[in-house]
Amino acid sequence: MTTRTAFISGPLDPSDAYFRLHYEPLIQTAIRAGDSFIVGPVAGVDAMALSFLLRSGVQPQRITVYMAHFEYYDEPRKLAFETLGVNVRLVGPATATTRDRDAAMTAASDYDILRYRTEAEAKAEYGPRWYPRVSNTEMNERRRRGISSAAYTLPDVSETNSHRSSRKLKILEFFKFNY
Repeated sequence: MTTRTAFISGPLDPSDAYFRLHYEPLIQTAIRAGDSFIVGPVAGVDAMALSFLLRSGVQPQRITVYMAHFEYYDEPRKLAFETLGVNVRLVGPATATTRDRDAAMTAASDYDILRYRTEAEAKAEYGPRWYPRVSNTEMNERRRRGISSAAYTLPDVSETNSHRSSRKLKILEFFKFNY
């Protein structure tokens, strides 16, 4: 049996119920398959997944935490991961961003365990603080599919230019009146 590597990513602020529903079953399947895991060094799904993996008896050597330069050189943070016995990997030069880190994680993994909130869920969760954007988690999915665009709404090939312009105006109007 060939083992694979799963990249786990998701919201920074999920509830325990969200994690149990959307992540635990998929992670348990990957654990049973003997797969390895990659997570980031951030709160939310990444931290919950790391804790879940270790509580589930996954050997720390099967887990790698990827850190961008600015995260890696936060010594207490790095030491906390090293103390757990997991692998810690530095990504890129000092200018590396979280998206660069996530791109390296996509490249080093075989598949994703991820979920991001739908627009309706995000609006309900954040209320007036919601704004149209592509989350890092959604970018992870896009990257895996070979899509590099971070455009909030990817254009439908059947759309006309006037429809695209209209949609852009609506997004611009949103920012004008809400920020």
